[in-house]
Amino acid sequence: MAWLPTIVSMTMIISEAIFLELTISGGVLLEMLFEEFGGRVELAKAYYKALTDSMKKHFNGNGVIASMQHCNDFMYLGCVGDDFWSKTTGVADGTYWLQGCHAVHCAYSSLWMGNIIHPCAEFHAASRAISGGPIYISDSVGKHNFKLLKSLVLPDGSVLRCQHYALPTRDCLFEDPVHDGKTMLKIWNLNKYTGALGLFNCQGGGWCPKSRRNISAPECSKPLTCLSGPKDIEWNNGKSPISIKGMNIFAVYMHQQKKLKLLKLSEKVEISLQPFDFKLLTVSPVRVLPKKFIQFAPIGLVNMLNTGGAIQSLEFEDEENSSNLVRIGVKGCGEMSVFASERPSACKIDGEEVKFDFVDKMVTVQVPWPNPSTSTVVDFLL
Repeated sequence: MAWLPTIVSMTMIISEAIFLELTISGGVLLEMLFEEFGGRVELAKAYYKALTDSMKKHFNGNGVIASMQHCNDFMYLGCVGDDFWSKTTGVADGTYWLQGCHAVHCAYSSLWMGNIIHPCAEFHAASRAISGGPIYISDSVGKHNFKLLKSLVLPDGSVLRCQHYALPTRDCLFEDPVHDGKTMLKIWNLNKYTGALGLFNCQGGGWCPKSRRNISAPECSKPLTCLSGPKDIEWNNGKSPISIKGMNIFAVYMHQQKKLKLLKLSEKVEISLQPFDFKLLTVSPVRVLPKKFIQFAPIGLVNMLNTGGAIQSLEFEDEENSSNLVRIGVKGCGEMSVFASERPSACKIDGEEVKFDFVDKMVTVQVPWPNPSTSTVVDFLL
């Protein structure tokens, strides 16, 4: 308890100009306090009311990371997960299997965090990109992978954040993706107009009830194969569901391969992963445009890990010359892609006609970073 007053005093003198996000530590000690002064339940209620009021006023509602909060009561009050451990001395291959263990904990309940300079850096980055949470980096000073960071964070420091927090797919809910040697962790999330799927081979170690610690399970670490498709996403979930009524076809963009497949709602694609490897899929409902019966689906910025998160608005308009106009508001910069069954007659960025590529039914256009940093309007005339 000796360090708690130090933390309090440090947070009190931080300049308001840099007081953007805050880590609060040591809440677990509330379990031990006030036994004779109203009880821990009443203390916890007062603590969380004050914390919630402060978050709403100063931190946009959720800009707080709570560390060391895991007494029993708090498990029911917030998202929880074990810490990120880059490596652990005395633990066999902990640099690798601990990352899968951490990803599983967070997929079922919490916030991803980790190092960008790490053997599993891309594994962590992919999970954080579609987690729905902030991007939390714990790199050592001067040790960064800027190429990877640029696929997570935009030039102004903002991120392409999903509308929801990531959750395991239904077929993972009662399985063991770290110990059974057969289950791949699959997580889903929603952006404004697309779904996101992440597949992770986390097998290789985790919590052992007998030894009461995380231990390696190398016999479980092996290549895995699973099936995944549009139906893995809970399209009607949350406050901002995506209506797929009448949608029969989905464009599925595979981030690593930079390939696109068309799948029906019930169809699945086979995914094979080596230990601690991953795949990211952007899933977009395909619409049939009323004129010329052209199929169309937005994909997003393919240079970003959360590709579909770049799409901020989507409008369909009829042109007088029997053409279809699709107008997309894009947050960010880089390679913007959409699926179209026919080549567009023109593409425009903020009203100016630009060059574009059309390969394998994917339209690609280079979107510059806007100044000031607002959404860029990209028009596709089909």
